Amino acid sequence: MQMMIVYGSPRKNGNSATLARAFKEEASNQYVCSETFLQESRIEPCKACNWCKTHRRCLIEDDMNSLCERVKEADALCFATPVYWWGVSAQLKLFIDRLYQMELASFADKKLYVIAVGEDSLDGIQYRLIREQFEAICEYTTMEFAGYLPVSADDKHPIDKQSNALASARELIRAK
Repeated sequence: MQMMIVYGSPRKNGNSATLARAFKEEASNQYVCSETFLQESRIEPCKACNWCKTHRRCLIEDDMNSLCERVKEADALCFATPVYWWGVSAQLKLFIDRLYQMELASFADKKLYVIAVGEDSLDGIQYRLIREQFEAICEYTTMEFAGYLPVSADDKHPIDKQSNALASARELIRAK
């Protein structure tokens, strides 16, 4: 089985990436894991032309067509993102928007794990909004929302100093 881990942070060694690597350690026991750092990918915004609906791929020649092939091949996905303005990073949002080119059947029965790291306390609305967004996406695409890990971290309280958060990331794969 294959898992695609998608890093939505512009910082390759930031808090969400650190948690995703901890998640990958455990996920590697069940999946062959591949990693995608969206910051290193060239992804243009969707132009809403619907060309993809008749040609089964996007008209835009960027990295997204090959990324969609990898999504299709994956049995599970993990999105790791910092929280920006009560939502996911621009990099991850752009990636998700461009998944529009894929047929809904391509998502059926995949598992989705989400890791979100923000500075607000865990009772902050941002984590609920992100969770609800991905629950709705999974309902629409018939993916299984397999696990969600919201974590509060900042420069004063970085992830690599939060052993409980790192342990939670490793345990996330066992959530369901």
